[in-house]
Amino acid sequence: MTRDGTLAKKAREGELDACCRLAERLMARETPSAYRKALPWLRVAARAGERWAAYSIGLMFDKGLGVRRSPARAIEWYAQGAARGYDSAQLNLGILYANLPGKRRDLRRAAELYRLAARQGNRNAMYNLGLYYERGRGVPRSVKRSADWYRKASQAGDRDARRQLKGLGNVGA
Repeated sequence: MTRDGTLAKKAREGELDACCRLAERLMARETPSAYRKALPWLRVAARAGERWAAYSIGLMFDKGLGVRRSPARAIEWYAQGAARGYDSAQLNLGILYANLPGKRRDLRRAAELYRLAARQGNRNAMYNLGLYYERGRGVPRSVKRSADWYRKASQAGDRDARRQLKGLGNVGA
């Protein structure tokens, strides 16, 4: 039996790690049909509590990868991954909340989600918090807090944060 055959057998037997690894291999092909084939394996794992799988399904609906794009379904799946502490799900859920149309937009909730992801070391979330504090989006405007978050993102390797930090001057240094 081939390596992929063994993995598929373990996934069919309900082994969660095998479901995730099989889905990951399929998604690496980056074709619509491969994403569609990965979806059932991701669902099995996500329903069993695997946060990466919930995030991955959210990403598929967010970007329309093998499925019809659906922000509502992306939010649903990202929320599962975010609730389980997956930083990328928290970041992406925050981005979706920040970009909802009209009164559905929730910048305060977006900032909360960015904060959760940033505390886990997610540099994109750190950068977003820097922007939010700089502009007063969903949080009180604070150049000092903005600089703090840009500095953390910069230390984590974010070049855009370095540029933003330079633009703020020596605040909080």
